Amino acid sequence: MTPPRFLIIDDERNFREFLGEALERQGYEVTHAATARVGLAVARHTRPHVVLLDQNLPDGSGLDLIRALRELPTNPAVIMITAFAGFDSAVRAVKAGAFHYLSKPFGFSDLLDVVAEACVALHPDEDAESPDALGVLVGADPRMVELRQRIARVAALPVPTVLVRGESGTGKELVAQAIHRASRRASERLVSVNCAALTETLLMDELFGHERGAYTDARSQKPGLFESAHGGTLFLDEISEMGVHAQGALLRVLEERRVRRVGGTEEIEVDVRVVAATNRDLEHEMEAKRFRSDLFFRLDLVELVLPPLRERRGDIPLLAAHFARRVAERYGEAVRTISPEALALLEAHAWPGNVRELRNTIERAYVMGTAPCITPACLPEELRGGARLAPGALQSGPPRRFQEHKREVVDHFERSYLESALLRAGGNITQAAEEAGVLRQVFQRMLIRHGIDGAQYRR
Repeated sequence: MTPPRFLIIDDERNFREFLGEALERQGYEVTHAATARVGLAVARHTRPHVVLLDQNLPDGSGLDLIRALRELPTNPAVIMITAFAGFDSAVRAVKAGAFHYLSKPFGFSDLLDVVAEACVALHPDEDAESPDALGVLVGADPRMVELRQRIARVAALPVPTVLVRGESGTGKELVAQAIHRASRRASERLVSVNCAALTETLLMDELFGHERGAYTDARSQKPGLFESAHGGTLFLDEISEMGVHAQGALLRVLEERRVRRVGGTEEIEVDVRVVAATNRDLEHEMEAKRFRSDLFFRLDLVELVLPPLRERRGDIPLLAAHFARRVAERYGEAVRTISPEALALLEAHAWPGNVRELRNTIERAYVMGTAPCITPACLPEELRGGARLAPGALQSGPPRRFQEHKREVVDHFERSYLESALLRAGGNITQAAEEAGVLRQVFQRMLIRHGIDGAQYRR
């Protein structure tokens, strides 16, 4: 890994020189600036990988400079430095795009630890096969690279709540795992619960526990998942399915950092980072009075969004090869290659089930075939049929490039799928989006892209 280039932007000359000399002794290339204006000019010229940025500069706030720095070609990791520490300041820095937040005075070893974390985010592919690295979120798409960097920043700071949004099958639980493993909570437990799998009463019992005699079958005391996750991370999947009463109880715990078991009177302090995930449009759920707005704003301190697989098709070959290696390892078989014909089918498919569907498809190919290469015959019929949506149209006219043909097949499938979904839902876009397993905003954008008016399908 190439040592990163540093830029220190701080108006205290002694601090700049001391820190710069210490970093240079570690083998890093370091440049300096005393103001925001000069710092941005130096950054555009030297293209640093890591920027140590003072929050209060003579000509402005460092928070205002972060966006401009992040737009540089190297997309540097910005480490905010301030003499006035505070949780609110840390949250503002992260939301502005800072990788980490350090308060003066800090130990040089602490800074080197942060730099090491930044290097993982800057070079994610170098550890892509490690189950403990951010590389478990495979992909070279710019949105995935940005997502890994944001995860590393969030994990390094004491942000108490994170909201992960994305369609079913995009890997929201992987994001929770990556946040936990990259944080200082990694030595403690990561506890997961699916809010849609339990009734509201059972869910509250799981989260908060109960005292003996709290109800008929409560023959002994039972600690809840908040207590079990103390010091670690609690992952609440499908948070939108939580009942309104349970939402109120959850909000109280998030605000007070204390939990009270069902039937108990004692307040138990809990130190837990909560990562909540949803595949629904929470804004729509709030409008329908099914999700509390105060809980939403408490959870939405930091929001991470996973793009659907169809919007990052360039990652399909990487993911397919990744899953082929993992399946081969689990089954104790040799890794199989994927033929160009099979790969073309994978790239043309719409993947309504996203990454989970692709993973299952590759595993099924291993189960159903024994050849050393995955061919179209190993793939499900819906993939093979989906690539022959309009063969006559593709064969007519002058020769065209492969990507043009593939885009036409994909567009034809997407339009047909959208029209069918609207027909089944009677033109109700929200219902059609839910049945398709996509966010309403995403479904609406697809309709606009294909020029489809949902009103024409209303019953």
